[in-house]
Amino acid sequence: MPAHFHPAALAAALATIVVPLPAIAGELPPVVVTATRTPTRSNDLLSDVSIIDREQLDRSSANSLPEFLATLPGIQTTSNGGVGASSTISLRGTNTNQTLVLIDGQRMSSATTCAAALEHLPLDQVERIEVLRGPASSLYGSDAIGGVIQIFTRQGEGAPKPGFSLGAGTYRTRQGTVAYGGQSGDTRFNLQAGWQESDSFSSIREAKGGLYDMYNPDEDRYRNGNLSARFSHRLNEDLSFGGEALHIDAKKRFDSANCDDFGTVCTANYDNRQHQQLSTYSAHLAYRVTQAWKTQLRVGQSQDKTLNWRYDPTALAAVTRQHYDTTQDQLVWQNDFALSPANKLMAALEWRQVRVSSTQAFTYTDQSTRSMVLGYQGNFGAHSLQASVRSDDIQRLGRHNNGSLAYGYHFDDAWTARLGVGTAFHAPTFNDLYWPLDMVNFFQGNPDLKPERSRNKEAGISYQHANTSASLTVYHNKVRDLLDYVSGVAPSWIGTYGNLNSATLQGASFSYARRSGDWEYRGNLDWLSAKDDETGNTLQRRARQTGTIELRRQLGQFNLGTQLQGVSSRYNNRANTQKLDGYGLLNLDANYRIDRDWSLFAKLNNLLDKEYTLVRSTLSPYNDYETPGRNLFVGVRYSPK
Repeated sequence: MPAHFHPAALAAALATIVVPLPAIAGELPPVVVTATRTPTRSNDLLSDVSIIDREQLDRSSANSLPEFLATLPGIQTTSNGGVGASSTISLRGTNTNQTLVLIDGQRMSSATTCAAALEHLPLDQVERIEVLRGPASSLYGSDAIGGVIQIFTRQGEGAPKPGFSLGAGTYRTRQGTVAYGGQSGDTRFNLQAGWQESDSFSSIREAKGGLYDMYNPDEDRYRNGNLSARFSHRLNEDLSFGGEALHIDAKKRFDSANCDDFGTVCTANYDNRQHQQLSTYSAHLAYRVTQAWKTQLRVGQSQDKTLNWRYDPTALAAVTRQHYDTTQDQLVWQNDFALSPANKLMAALEWRQVRVSSTQAFTYTDQSTRSMVLGYQGNFGAHSLQASVRSDDIQRLGRHNNGSLAYGYHFDDAWTARLGVGTAFHAPTFNDLYWPLDMVNFFQGNPDLKPERSRNKEAGISYQHANTSASLTVYHNKVRDLLDYVSGVAPSWIGTYGNLNSATLQGASFSYARRSGDWEYRGNLDWLSAKDDETGNTLQRRARQTGTIELRRQLGQFNLGTQLQGVSSRYNNRANTQKLDGYGLLNLDANYRIDRDWSLFAKLNNLLDKEYTLVRSTLSPYNDYETPGRNLFVGVRYSPK
C-alpha cells in the first residue's frame, strides 16, 4: 500500500531537533558565488540559499543528482522510471524550464525544451552545489523564475595524488571513478573519468490495457560514461587563468506507446532507447587591475545532443532516428569593484549564441542574446542592501529588463531579518516558437509568443553562528503570460501555444543544520500553494508539503546516517481529478574509514520498501511510472588526504 506523509508528524520531529545547544567555535561561514555573482560570505547574503559541499555528497544516501536535490528546501523532483530516466525539477513550485541550471558558470539545457538533463550528471563529478531560491533574472537572464542551481565540478587540492571509487548494488548497478589531481606550485588541477551501468527495471509499473498502454516488462537498462578536467594557474598575485571541461555520454532504455503517423495503431512491444551527450567547455582569465578593481573574461560552450529511436508498428521493423542538438556559445566580461570595505559593485557584459540542429525543419535555427548586468552590495552598520538590474536583448524577442532589491537588518552577528522583491522571465523555447507545421500531431509553433514574467516578494529571518544555521523564508510569486496549449479549430484543427493564464506561487521554507560533537542534525520543511489563477486548481505534481530530516552520528571510524523524506499528496493532472498519494521514504547510509585514505560506504534506500508514484501518464490508460523499491549500494573509496 502507498505510504502517506503526515506533515504534522514531520514538523513535530523537526521541533525535537531544533533545540538550543551550547555554541561551539566552528568554521567561518562558507563563500557563495551564485547569489550575487561575486564571492560573498553566506552570513552576508540577503537571499535564500543552500550550499552543498563534497563531504555532504560523499555521505549522502542519494544515488543520483535529482534524488539528492529533492532533499533540499524548496525543491520537488519527478522521474519517469529508474536509473537515468528523464527527470524534472520544480523550485518553489515553478516548472522545470523556469529554473536555470549552470555547470561551472555555463548554461546547460536544451534549446528546444529548455530542460537540463541532470539525471545524467554523476554525483561523483560534483564538488559543490549552490541553490539560489527566488527570482534571479536580474543576475542571470531568462529562465531564473524559480531560482538558480549551480553545479561545480571536482577540483584538486593538496599534493597531486590519485583517487578512485568502485561500487555495486541492487538492479545490477555498477559504477566507478578514477581521478588524479591536486596542486603543484601555482597550478591546481583535476582529471576524472567515471562510468555507470544498471539493468534497472521496467519504467512502467503494470499493464492497464488500451490503445496507448505503455507497459513493456523488459528491464530498461542504463549506461553512462563521463570525463572531466579542471585546472587553474596563477602567474602572479594579479593574473590567473584556467579552464573546465565536462563530457557525459548516456544511453538509456524506456517504455512508451509507439504509434503510426495517424495514432490508430500502437504497440509497447519495442525497446525504446535514447542516446544523449552533454558537454561543457570554458576558459577564464582574471586580472586584478588595482586593489579595488578585478576584471574577468570567460568564454565557453555547452552542448546537448539527443538522439531518439522511433518505431512505426505499421511498418514492423521500420525505425526512424530523431535528433535534437543544442549548442550554446557564451562570452562574459565581468568587473568587480570594491568601492569601500563595505560597498561592492559588479558590472558585466554577456553575449550568448544558441544554435539548433534537428530532424525538424525549424523556421529559425539560431538566436543571440546581448546582456548588461549591474549588481551592488552595501553594508551600513546593522543595515545591508543588495540590488541588481539586467537588460537582455534577445533576437526576435526584443529587450527584457529585470531587477531585484533586498534589505537586511542584522540584529547581531548571528541573526538577520531580510525583505526582498524581484522580477524574472522565461523566454519561449524553439519548440514553442518555431516548430514547423505538423499534420501528424496537429501542432505548429507561434513566433508571436511573449516571455513568461514573474514578480516575487519575500521575507525571511536567518541565524548563523558557529556550527548552527537556521532559516525561515516566506514568499509570494505571481507568474503571468504563462505558455499554454491552444486547441485548433476547424477546418485545420492545428493547435499552437499562447500566453494565456497566470499562476500564484506562495509558500514558506524552513531549514536547520547543526553539528554538535559527534552528532549532526539537518532538517527542512516546505509549505507550497501553487495555483492556476483562472481555475483555482493546483498545478500538476506540486505537493503542498515536503520535508526531510537527517540525523548523523560519528562512532569512532563509523559515520552513520538516517534520513526521512516525506512528500504529501499531489494532483497528476491539471483538472485535479487524478490524485497521487503522499509517501515517506526511510534511507540509511554508513561510512567506515579504514585509515586516513581508504573508506567503505553503503546506502540502503527505501528501507521499508514502500510503493509510491511520482508520475502518471497523461493519456488513457494512465500508466504509472515505476519507482525504486528497497535498494542497496555498497562500495570502496580511495581518497588520499
